[in-house]
Amino acid sequence: MSLFVYGIFMRPSFVKSLNNIHTCGCDIMSDGHPRTSKKWVANAVKGKLVDKPTYRASEMMRDIRREYGISIPYHQAWWGKEVDGSSLYGDFRTNYHILNWYSERALQSNPGSILSLEASAYGFEVSCQPMLFLDGTHIKQHRVQGVIPAASALNGNNELFTVAYSIADSETYDNWVWFLQNLKKALLSDRRIAFLSDRGRGLKEAIPDIFSNDHHGYCFQHIMQNFNDQCAGKYAAPFKKLLRKILQRIAYVVTEQEYQDAMMAMELNSADAKEWVLRNDVEHWSHARFPGQRFGSLNTQATCSITFCHLCAYSWALHLL
Repeated sequence: MSLFVYGIFMRPSFVKSLNNIHTCGCDIMSDGHPRTSKKWVANAVKGKLVDKPTYRASEMMRDIRREYGISIPYHQAWWGKEVDGSSLYGDFRTNYHILNWYSERALQSNPGSILSLEASAYGFEVSCQPMLFLDGTHIKQHRVQGVIPAASALNGNNELFTVAYSIADSETYDNWVWFLQNLKKALLSDRRIAFLSDRGRGLKEAIPDIFSNDHHGYCFQHIMQNFNDQCAGKYAAPFKKLLRKILQRIAYVVTEQEYQDAMMAMELNSADAKEWVLRNDVEHWSHARFPGQRFGSLNTQATCSITFCHLCAYSWALHLL
């Protein structure tokens, strides 16, 4: 079909070819340009997403604003990333279930095997203190449910070191038992280990069942939070601050005499606070009362950081399938 137009002198002219590529920006819209589609967003950032699979929606919003002068809402950037993710790496849920298929096939072909990194076990043995941080990170990406149980350590440079991690459907006693049983098989010696955790669901009970001769320390950060919620929170701010300071003394002192002095100070200020300390397994989070060696570690921030890295690595693995 031909396109008929009139020229300046009203003489008829015909357009024989049409270059339908616009450079004026009339084909994109947001904030007043409501036709900026997720497909356009996907095309605009596809190259960057190839180079950086962890490219965030907030970064996409910033870059599109800088490069195109267009402001798009967060949900539009997020959907644009979803379009790119599906075209580049395939369906996320399908890729997730391929991991289960791979694990099942490996066990079928080699019954009793453990999918592990021998280098991690060796590195823990020769370069890390005999202390493991345990935690579970919940998977909330792309509508896929699950949890990543992880065991991490600190090496001689005080850097995070991955020993083992897995993927489970939820954080339960049975899943922690399975994880710890396989962790025990993978370790290269029976040296005594101190575990540090936030007492996640099922973890408090699973550790002594599998590592009965080792010691389990509780994360003091979580102890402090529980103390605030269950005991100190009812007091005015200055007195609450005093009780928190005394609780820190109880946790950090290293001799029995210092511990008794701190407990006496707590009792003189609040008998209820002292009873709370005694009811909440003080031997698992006070240096002076802990039967093992904690190597100066009282909190599990390291675990939170390393399990986040596990989650990023897990996302990369799915993208590469």
